[in-house]
Amino acid sequence: MDTINTLSEFLLQSGSQYRVFDMGRRVTKISTDLFSDFEHAITPYPYPIQQHAFVAIAFWNKQQSKEHYVWFLKLPLDERGLLEQAARSQFLELVITALGKALDKTPSKEEQSALDHNPIIFKPSEQKLAAFTSHMRHLMKLPPSQYMSPALSYLQDESQLDNWQNVGYQGLADLSVRLDDPMIASAIERVLDKLPQESFCALCCALENSSVNTTMADKLLTILEQALLENNAIKAIHTARALSNAKGEGFVKQAYQQLLQSELGDKQLDLLATISGRYWSQISNEQSALDYLEKVAAANVSQDIFGQLFSDLVFIPNCRVAMLSALRNPNRTNHLASYIAKFIGA
Repeated sequence: MDTINTLSEFLLQSGSQYRVFDMGRRVTKISTDLFSDFEHAITPYPYPIQQHAFVAIAFWNKQQSKEHYVWFLKLPLDERGLLEQAARSQFLELVITALGKALDKTPSKEEQSALDHNPIIFKPSEQKLAAFTSHMRHLMKLPPSQYMSPALSYLQDESQLDNWQNVGYQGLADLSVRLDDPMIASAIERVLDKLPQESFCALCCALENSSVNTTMADKLLTILEQALLENNAIKAIHTARALSNAKGEGFVKQAYQQLLQSELGDKQLDLLATISGRYWSQISNEQSALDYLEKVAAANVSQDIFGQLFSDLVFIPNCRVAMLSALRNPNRTNHLASYIAKFIGA
């Protein structure tokens, strides 16, 4: 512990290669330099959720083993979005004790249990785990899972689209990380507006972790417009998720504006959470922050929900100044001002 102060240092000194992924808002790769700066409390975490950084750290040492290991960590953040060092340091100490600095030690049952039950360890959802597995294997140029081929066959045969029960989510995730393959992209594009809602929503959950191309985004935007017009909340929200990371920024802006102008009845809270959870990039100036807060207030959510949605965005570095400025905006409605007064006074 004298010379190893961070997980990054531990992995480098052990001779391991490693990759870091955000597992909170969407599954996306984080550079090792950025993660190192985050560990040293130089920079805030870019994609916080619930005042934590949800990360996956995959590591391996080719000299010692062909095995790959993964830590799924829920790292607590302070009010500035910087890493709270104590929880990470405690986990690091357990790791060094259990594995040794060369990762070649076999931990005792007690040591393994201490690692497995550490409070910063978390279990990803099935969808997030599938997306991570696909991204990691694709990054390392490993073959996809056995589920990708049946998933592709399903999309290519329109006569089988109603047989969605046989399509594994892992297969859809494998396809979604390979959108640069013209055959895969074309297969998805052809059936987007023909899929049963069940397989369509599953596919959208996978697509949100990739950047859909222009053709796909254009089709998804049309589907979103129709779903909102028909008040199909489930389909609208899933389509919005798939569009949230599109390559064309214009598509993301259009989707965001449609969501901002829409009402989904008893699913309005889901819509508000989708905006903050997936479209935070669009809430980067005072006016856009004010527009969002006005929408939250207009939904007559509870004071607790208002606080949760505000806090979710204010901890994101790119949104923080905009959200804080919106609190003081003189053009806010009296209804919103009432929420803000109670929030500040809480």
